[in-house]
Amino acid sequence: MAVRVFISYAHESDELSDEVLELSNYLRSQGIDSEIDQYEEAPPEGWPKWMVRQIQEADYVLIVCSELFYKRANDTSGNDDGLGVKWETSLILQQLYTLNTNNKKYIPIVLHSADKKHIPLPLQPYTYYLFKELEDRDKLRDRILGISKSKRPPLGTVPEHEIPATPLDYKERKSMFFSSIIDLDLWNEAKWKAMVFMSDPSLQDAPIVGFVFENNKVGNDIFSSLKKRFGDVDCKEEIRLSFIGGISKSNPQDYKVHIGTDRSVILDKIKDAGLKSDESLFVSLTRIHEMNPPKESKNLEVFKHSFDFFKKYYITNFTMVNGQLRPEFNNLIEKKRIFFREKQDIIKDKNDEDIVVFSSEKNT
Repeated sequence: MAVRVFISYAHESDELSDEVLELSNYLRSQGIDSEIDQYEEAPPEGWPKWMVRQIQEADYVLIVCSELFYKRANDTSGNDDGLGVKWETSLILQQLYTLNTNNKKYIPIVLHSADKKHIPLPLQPYTYYLFKELEDRDKLRDRILGISKSKRPPLGTVPEHEIPATPLDYKERKSMFFSSIIDLDLWNEAKWKAMVFMSDPSLQDAPIVGFVFENNKVGNDIFSSLKKRFGDVDCKEEIRLSFIGGISKSNPQDYKVHIGTDRSVILDKIKDAGLKSDESLFVSLTRIHEMNPPKESKNLEVFKHSFDFFKKYYITNFTMVNGQLRPEFNNLIEKKRIFFREKQDIIKDKNDEDIVVFSSEKNT
């Protein structure tokens, strides 16, 4: 089994991240199972637990000593950069104190000579390695693999020839792109609970789709923020809203509502950022809510009829005033695209934009 190594570092520049990637790929080429966060797309247990697991399971933890890492270890930077590494440094320093002077697991790495001053105090008594120096690079590899030129063989025997480790596959770094209209903290606090449709029977005004939240104030904050972002009209149709029927045979009137960022808009943003869509991963947050209207309800059908007439609609939040739901007209955003879909059509394609609506269900 290959020796496992985890590299801890601060994301303070693209240059440093590239150098860490070079270090990790070099170790892997030498048969050392090196792991860094750049290889991981999205750990299912979340980043903090992933970091803890990597540190606990690694045979060696390499500490890339940089200015931001040093500041985070001493908690003096005064900003939010490198909060991930702050998690790691807290755990690493705690274990170093526990080990006292018997540290064999945590190894300081210096990418440039000038960074020697950035080695955290608890690591200063230990041997560090300057990765840019070929001699130090080989010494680091040999130490991890247990190869030592100064190893004394047993008396009366000949030292065995060291067998080179089998190189592991090279891993490329992938670009991750995040874009979302959903502010997760606000939506969780607001607690989306219902939908409202407002249509003019005389067909003088376009219909309104309203979102109702348990916390009216936070719900208003959500849509006032969207209003500031998109203005009166969602020109690029970035806000994607879909209504999905056919979710219950016993209650055919039930449907699900899915709101998020349109995938085509995200792909355009990736291209604008100078990235290649086929070499990038993108992450976006969405929200889903199941509606269970009474069997005689015709609200959704009336809205569809009004939308077909105007070819546009508005979205906003509704608030309860004196026992009545009222739209927040200041937050109205005009849209021209909406999706009315059926479950049976969505579940045929695992890459469908709405498949996440049914991802927790069985046999879909």
